[in-house]
Amino acid sequence: MFRFKEFKVYKDAKQFIGFCEGLLGKYDFGSNRELIAQIRSACISIVLNIAEGSACNSDKEFRRFLEISLRSVHEVVAAFDIALELGLLNDKILLETEEKAENLCKQINGFRRSLRK
Repeated sequence: MFRFKEFKVYKDAKQFIGFCEGLLGKYDFGSNRELIAQIRSACISIVLNIAEGSACNSDKEFRRFLEISLRSVHEVVAAFDIALELGLLNDKILLETEEKAENLCKQINGFRRSLRK
């Protein structure tokens, strides 16, 4: 019934949330509550759009949800880039985040391409 739970991209997106949450807990984001909230919201959006899209009646509609999920990955990267600019984390952490995000983007794009047009 909930086919999204079997998708590798869904499972990996959940791991990405865990990675990002770990960073938010490890680094002092101090009074930047808005940035923290935006990162969390974008991370959750990645996973929820995969799940929601899986319930669509057509692959075309599902692809649209995967595109939204992909945009949310970009949003997370941008938010961590802002955190770097504000001195809240270092280049190494941003690079690791970008690598994980890039891998997730590749999976989402591959999954999108596998759906019928």
